[in-house]
Amino acid sequence: MRNGWVSIALAGVVLAGSLAGSGLIGKAENAVAAAKPSFTDISGHWAESSIETAVKAGVLNGYTDGTYKPNNTITRAELLKVMALTFKLEVGTGGSTWYSPYQTALSKAGVYMEGDYPGNLNNPATRNEMAKLAVRGEYTDYRSKKLSAAELMFRAVNKGILSRSGTKAETINTEGTTTRAEAAVLVTRLLKLANGGTLTVDQGASSAAEIAWHRHNMITMFDQNDLVKLPYSVDISKKYNVTIDKLIVLDPADTKGYYAEYLKGATYYPVNKAEKPSDGYVFAYKIIGKSLVADGSGITMTSSFQTYTEGNTGMIDLASQYMYADGRLVERVGLYYNNEEFTFKKANSTAHNFIYHLIPKEYVQNQINKYGGFPIHLVKYNVAFGSGEQIYLTDVKDKWAH
Repeated sequence: MRNGWVSIALAGVVLAGSLAGSGLIGKAENAVAAAKPSFTDISGHWAESSIETAVKAGVLNGYTDGTYKPNNTITRAELLKVMALTFKLEVGTGGSTWYSPYQTALSKAGVYMEGDYPGNLNNPATRNEMAKLAVRGEYTDYRSKKLSAAELMFRAVNKGILSRSGTKAETINTEGTTTRAEAAVLVTRLLKLANGGTLTVDQGASSAAEIAWHRHNMITMFDQNDLVKLPYSVDISKKYNVTIDKLIVLDPADTKGYYAEYLKGATYYPVNKAEKPSDGYVFAYKIIGKSLVADGSGITMTSSFQTYTEGNTGMIDLASQYMYADGRLVERVGLYYNNEEFTFKKANSTAHNFIYHLIPKEYVQNQINKYGGFPIHLVKYNVAFGSGEQIYLTDVKDKWAH
């Protein structure tokens, strides 16, 4: 599918609008019955097949002039009608606007929540707004729940309802608008679900959406949702505090995955020399260090903690362009490593960095099989193992937990 279309999947649908000549289903005299689609403006279009499928299914119409206008946007109001008909809700009559009955039906079903569409409903619908209705409509567990837009976007992507909007996984474009061509793809996906089909999940986009929601991607990677709330702060010593701002799990084998471009040219140091980069996961901890003293001492930030993996933790070095030796321990774009010591010249000064641990996939899977999830067990440097100073980021714990 080209042009970065984000797919939506629900149930059987009729794409409907209100305005004369809208090319959706409005006044009958302005819509073309589409049992046999033969539009003059879809030949060679990236969504041609989806448009034809949706129209043949009787769920989309074109214009009286024989066009479909695939690149026109649909409005929030039109999308309300689409969703109400999609979920086969009982729609009444009356109201202050043509779309009021559909909005009311969606509200009663717990699909549309107050505040979902702030502002003018005649504005083009965004993909985030589609995600809100799509997730609640398709999955009853989410109905009537006032979840954040970020969580609903993640749920949509993680279910295969949405995907990336560009070549990179992190290009989800939540505020991007939706065209009639994209609506046709929406319909074909919905029909697929309605017929018992399954959707392909864009893992990279799912990671991006999950990290945007709650700063880690453990659900995407391991179907595990027991991580402590990030950011998470811990004193490494009496002199030094670390806040784990994000945890990003990367798969070097996924060349289209989240932040995949930052792993290009990386050097891997697995414990087992026979292992390939694709045999492991990179656990990238984005950290913010804070000095608790001003005594001139310091720390190399990679010496904050180690992921305990029974001797299976390796390391990676990023390509040289992401390894900074400019004397600044600052926030940067994407993955990076600030190759400087953090010197405690002033109390409560801060420094930004990443810690990278390479963990074999086989070990991770063995731990999941053994404990029902992967125990993220951190060990402070310079603290005796088993002394009660263990740090667990997950509810799942290994045999060393006290």
